[in-house]
Amino acid sequence: MEETSPEPGDHAARRPRIADEPRLAGIAEVLAGARVAAELYDDAWNLVWVSEELKTLLGEQDEARIGYGFHVLEVRTNELWASSATEESQAEWSRANLGYVLHETPDEILAGLSVDMEGAPRMPEELKPEPAPPIWSYEIVYHRPGFQPLRITCIAARINDDDGSRIGAANLYTSALPAAMLDLLARGDERMFERMSRLIEPGRRQAAILFADLQASGTLSRRLPSAAYFRLIRSLTTAIDQVVGDFGGIVGKHAGDGVTAFFLADDLGSSSKAARAALEAAAGIAVAAAELSTGGPGDDGVPIDAADVLMNIGLHWGGALFMGQIVTGGRLEVTALGDEVNEGARIQQSAREGTALASKALIERLDPDDADAVGVDPERVVYRTVAELPDAAQKAIRDAGGIAVAQLSGFGDSPLPEAGNGPG
Repeated sequence: MEETSPEPGDHAARRPRIADEPRLAGIAEVLAGARVAAELYDDAWNLVWVSEELKTLLGEQDEARIGYGFHVLEVRTNELWASSATEESQAEWSRANLGYVLHETPDEILAGLSVDMEGAPRMPEELKPEPAPPIWSYEIVYHRPGFQPLRITCIAARINDDDGSRIGAANLYTSALPAAMLDLLARGDERMFERMSRLIEPGRRQAAILFADLQASGTLSRRLPSAAYFRLIRSLTTAIDQVVGDFGGIVGKHAGDGVTAFFLADDLGSSSKAARAALEAAAGIAVAAAELSTGGPGDDGVPIDAADVLMNIGLHWGGALFMGQIVTGGRLEVTALGDEVNEGARIQQSAREGTALASKALIERLDPDDADAVGVDPERVVYRTVAELPDAAQKAIRDAGGIAVAQLSGFGDSPLPEAGNGPG
């Protein structure tokens, strides 16, 4: 028979569903609540359920294309699944599963499969059809175009009814990374990881942009012992990331003692909420930095004054940033392209003495409720252009000289009118 891939509309009434077996439906509910990548098969090895996490891993939400209701041999040879696993992984799948599948699938179902059996997975000669054990495992290499290959461990389990008869099978997929590496992931902010995961596919997005940098860090690094300076930067970076995550943002890059963050309108619910989150995060970063000062000798005997940890912050709005993930063998980060990103960096570089400068484009995104929440009245703010700032460098004037900015109140002294304090 000619090989075919399940397409929308191909599901006939004979195709089984999860609702056909209440026991499997209950297991699906538990697996969904545990947020694991998993799939369930019925007693004839027909796919009846796939978790949302596995759909995300496959990059496919269409249940017909995934293969709902189709036999595992049809599923594993359709375009989606076949393109997601290397040839070696397909051979490993056959070694680990095919004997059980052929033993437990009725002959009449095997005869009616919509798959070219010449091209179907082959059982290694040393294996014979036999009943599935209570539990077994195997490892595959998952490959999604445009991403690094990912080693995945599959833990498979036989599902029995109360009388011991087989009613299906469950496959749970987990990372094959050792526990020590998983511990590194566990230290991160799960909420931020979820927001980052939504940027797998790059595209245009609206977002508030935040740049923050430690003032006079070069002087401070020369004054402090290297170990003390490292501890300070580590604590500062950790605190900033925590603040960004708490307000619904995504950390972009860490560059020395500086950080870039983005607050997406899609994540926060509106452009106003995104602008508000960026403003609140800016205030939180200033507070977090001030709390790192010891006022006198610290725990290690090295004094760190409040003037040593002044964070200069720039805030801007990007109406059509091109955002996405950059994944290499050693790191994953979110980046954004657009003139507004460069302008935001120049705004930050023009701030001094622990001040925060916000662009007119960002402040005027605030609706009345969000503006009131952050203590800003967009109708009373008076701005200056970056070119008019006394500390603006030539690069800032060149790249962002015409951008109107205002200093946020409570961020230090500045000749600029504070946001909300302009003339009526």
